Amino acid sequence: MNIETPELKYKNDLPFEAELCRIGKQMPHRHPTELELVYCLQGSIRLIASDQEHILRAGQIHSIDFWDIHYLNGISDNLTLIFHIDLSKLPNWEELKYVFFACESNHCYPYQEQAMEKIKDTILSLTYKYFTDSNLSADACTEPLHELIDTLFTYFNWFNYENQDEYMNTELYERFTRVMVYIIDNYREKITVSQLAAMEHINKNYFSQFISKTVFSSFSNMVKYIRCYEAETLLLTTDRSVSAISFDCGFSDPKYFYSAFKELWNMTPTEDRQRYLNQYEEALHDNTSVTFPPQKAGEFIRDFITSWHIAKTFKSF
Repeated sequence: MNIETPELKYKNDLPFEAELCRIGKQMPHRHPTELELVYCLQGSIRLIASDQEHILRAGQIHSIDFWDIHYLNGISDNLTLIFHIDLSKLPNWEELKYVFFACESNHCYPYQEQAMEKIKDTILSLTYKYFTDSNLSADACTEPLHELIDTLFTYFNWFNYENQDEYMNTELYERFTRVMVYIIDNYREKITVSQLAAMEHINKNYFSQFISKTVFSSFSNMVKYIRCYEAETLLLTTDRSVSAISFDCGFSDPKYFYSAFKELWNMTPTEDRQRYLNQYEEALHDNTSVTFPPQKAGEFIRDFITSWHIAKTFKSF
């Protein structure tokens, strides 16, 4: 199976690009350094990425981290805005490459709602300028892009996924990041609570309590998820056997890998591989997806922004 890495066209050396599409069936693909924001403007679409499967309806948005293998399928007649930010072009790339975002309309607490509105406003404004201003420069976009990333980081990163208020303890966030980086770099090896507790200079019980308050709920779930994520990449980009992949990703027994993967992905590794293969073959023969030219896309976004702000004023959007 060919997992595509499509080359994105960044005009004027901008750090972002946008497409207005009518989604039919997408090829499974991934982006090496781009954060993707999928914003369904009309109709509905299905999004598949890693262990997630969501239906996005008009007005809903979902983020996809770089290197996540994913695809979209149109469910009804849709208009979808695909917005990519090349994080490697931003000055804080070394920090951002270890941040995992979770900007999801389907999982949005009340304290996040205003931030979500700000993200939508910024994406729509940048997109309109992208489609209509041929001289748009990276410098002109620096401030809104910085605010966009800052909002995503503050309100929609994995660390505060289950937080129900906006307070984020910086010290604990930095610990969470260090632990994530260590597991990502060493997932093939045996990793224990004792190792990481010692690394963080805290006792095992306190470390376990700390992890229990994150999106992973437990240390074993955290290690299990990262190993399954890495295993899925091998499942979808190689022809290696499931058993070989399980050992390569740190599982001591293929049966444990099957059990862990099915628990997290709601399907077996073989079923997941087949799901993507089916999508690849269907998309290969499906020509119903349409990308709108800049002028037409700009006109639609202009009209959408107008309706969006009028509706917000009258509390009806």
